[in-house]
Amino acid sequence: MHDPSDPWSPLRLNSGATLRNRFVLAPMTTDASDPNGSATEAELNYLARRGAAEFGAAITSCAFVHPDGRAWQGIGATDDSHLDSLGAVAGAVRGDGGLGVLQIYDGGRIALPELVGPSGIRGPSPIPSARPGARIPRELTDHEIQELLTAFGRAAALGVQAGFDGIEIHGANHYLIHQFFSPRANQRTDRWGGDVAERMRFPLAVAQVVREAVGPEVTVGFRVTPFESEAGGYTLDDSALLADRLAADGVDYVHISMDNFRRNSPQPEDRDWTKTRARVESRNPIEAIAAAVAGRSAVVASGGIRTLNDARDALGAGADLVAVGRAALIDPEWIDKLKAGAHSQVRTQLPEDAADIESVLTIPPRMVRYLLSRPGWIPRAGQDA
Repeated sequence: MHDPSDPWSPLRLNSGATLRNRFVLAPMTTDASDPNGSATEAELNYLARRGAAEFGAAITSCAFVHPDGRAWQGIGATDDSHLDSLGAVAGAVRGDGGLGVLQIYDGGRIALPELVGPSGIRGPSPIPSARPGARIPRELTDHEIQELLTAFGRAAALGVQAGFDGIEIHGANHYLIHQFFSPRANQRTDRWGGDVAERMRFPLAVAQVVREAVGPEVTVGFRVTPFESEAGGYTLDDSALLADRLAADGVDYVHISMDNFRRNSPQPEDRDWTKTRARVESRNPIEAIAAAVAGRSAVVASGGIRTLNDARDALGAGADLVAVGRAALIDPEWIDKLKAGAHSQVRTQLPEDAADIESVLTIPPRMVRYLLSRPGWIPRAGQDA
C-alpha cells in the first residue's frame, strides 16, 4: 500500500496509466511558436530539457483548437497540418517514462485581436473582459458553439495520433470554457447560459467530446479555476459542483489552477496582482474539490510548489498530484536534485541577465520577454527579495 502523502509514490489513474511519482510538470505559456502554430526549435529544446527530468507527467502549454481562439503565439492542434509539430512536442515532453499530456484551449473573448481572423473576437456573450483595452466580443451562435465542440474533439484526436498519452482540457484562467462557466462572462438566455447547471453545459460537453474522441484508455484531465475573485463571479461551491459532474463523467483528474495553493489565490482576469480582490474564499480549494470528486478522479494542486514540504502539504490537503511550474522554469533539473537529496543545489531565482535566462535555463527568447513582463511573479536575481 502506497502512502498517499509520499510525493515519490506512484499513482494509477482511471485510464489505467500509472505515474511514477506525484510530480507533474505544469503547463506554462511559452509564447514561442511559429505564427502558423508549429513548435519552434527553441520551444522544443525548452520542453525536452524539462521532459528529461523525472516528473510523473508533463503537460504542454495550451494548444489552440481554432485559429480565432489564439490568446498568444502558441502551438496549434486544428488539423493534420499540425500533426508533425505535435509529434515533435510529444516526443520532447514525454522524456523517459513520463506521461505526456497535451493541453487544449480556445481563448474566447481574451484572444489577441492581431491573431484573430476577420470574424473578430467572440465569446459566450457580448461582454468585454476585465483586462485593460479589452474589446467587446460578438456572441457565439449555437452553430459556432457546435463547431467549437467538434474542434475540441478533433484536437484531442490529433494529440493522441501525434503520440500524447493524455489530453488536458483548459477550462481555467479566463479562457473560453471558463467564460461559459462564469456568470460575469456568460449572460446567455439559451441552453448555453443561465444558472450554474446550465453554465456548466459547455464545459461538460467539451469533456464529453474529448473522451469520445480519445477513448477510455487515454488520460483526460480538466483544469479549473476554483473561484472568481472578481465581484459577481462564480464561487468555490460552483466549481465543486462542476468537479463533481466531471468526476461522474469519468475525467481522470481535475487540475486546480492557482497562483499559490497556500493563499487560496487564483489568477485574476485583469492580471493586476496589486488590486484588492472583491472576494477571497476562506476554504482551501484543494480540500473542497477533493471532497467533491470523492476519490473518483485525481486532484492536481498547483501554485507555489517549490520544495518537498510544499508538495507534502498540498498532498496532505487532499491533492493526489502536484503541478510544478515556476520552480522548473528556474531550475530545469529541480525534481532530479530533490530526488537526489541535493536541496542546496536547487536554483531559486532567474538569472539577473536576460541572455542568461535564455541560454542557461533553455528558455525561448519570446518566453523570456513574457516572463520579464510580469515583475514579481517569478523571483529574479538582483530584483526580487
